[in-house]
Amino acid sequence: MYSNLPSEKTASSSDQTLKVFDGVNSKPTELNNAVLTAMVGFLESRNFKNPSSEFIAITILKQAKTDGYDAYEILRTLKGTDTATLSGMVAEILNYNRFKTSTLGVVQSTSPVEDIKRNILA
Repeated sequence: MYSNLPSEKTASSSDQTLKVFDGVNSKPTELNNAVLTAMVGFLESRNFKNPSSEFIAITILKQAKTDGYDAYEILRTLKGTDTATLSGMVAEILNYNRFKTSTLGVVQSTSPVEDIKRNILA
């Protein structure tokens, strides 16, 4: 019988083993919902979309909890930044929490110093 529904997966003994040992080396992190909502609202006010702002906020708050920083202090610090600086900071934070085979970056336009510019022949 053919169907477009996915086939039923039968549980094997290795599946149970993976469930038991998943997360052995990491403790679950509890986040304050009020801080998370404030961080998501701040990121959405800076033109981040909802799913990405939630992921970024969770990543920032997990890192803050790991490092022992106050989440509200981080939010106050981020409020003083412009959008380009905030994007660069978010890219760095996400890079620290990604696989090392892929990284995010922000293009920074540089203009050469006038004294150096006049000595370059095209």
